[in-house]
Amino acid sequence: MSAAGDTTIYDNSGNDLVTRLNPGLKEIGDEVVFAGTDRFLKQFDFEYYGLNSANNFLFSGNVQARVRFYLNDGPTFNGYATPGTSFFDSGWIGGFGPTSRNTLVFASVLGDFPSGGLYLPANSITWSVQFQGLGATDEVGVDIYNPLVVGQNYNDYWEKNGANWSLLTGGVPMNFAARFVATVPEPTTLTLLAVVGFGLLASRSSRKV
Repeated sequence: MSAAGDTTIYDNSGNDLVTRLNPGLKEIGDEVVFAGTDRFLKQFDFEYYGLNSANNFLFSGNVQARVRFYLNDGPTFNGYATPGTSFFDSGWIGGFGPTSRNTLVFASVLGDFPSGGLYLPANSITWSVQFQGLGATDEVGVDIYNPLVVGQNYNDYWEKNGANWSLLTGGVPMNFAARFVATVPEPTTLTLLAVVGFGLLASRSSRKV
């Protein structure tokens, strides 16, 4: 779905470790570092699996997924800033069934992001996924890939318990299979960002003591 001029700024879809993470109902996050300078997101996709031990074609529950993007500006855990400010939330989405391997895609052309792309306000963010509605025989989770093709990552992952995030590790580098494709903004958007940036700079300068 990417167009001419779009650039892959993060790609962890090339090296399957044949390892899976089953988060149950907990929200899990992967902190990623983007390559290049294109920061208007046109497409995001991640790989997942879904199993129902009683039926190969339908989940026993009303399984749904929710994707969020966070700035890493929350309270620290073991000295590392946790996911904090959310700047994208897909809401709960369904309509998918059991699969040995599939991909959920979010894109500007699908109406998930603005037509010019969703602005990524930092070079490093955390993207998360959470599942709900699982029946007694359902299991849904993410596939683990490594090493990355484009960008950087860390070998641990975030898990949210209640209101608190913690870092967890596994027997392999815990990097979720995902891709980010971005573009440069239109000239009018660049001008607006420059004006906003100047305003922020002026505001910060006036508060110096």
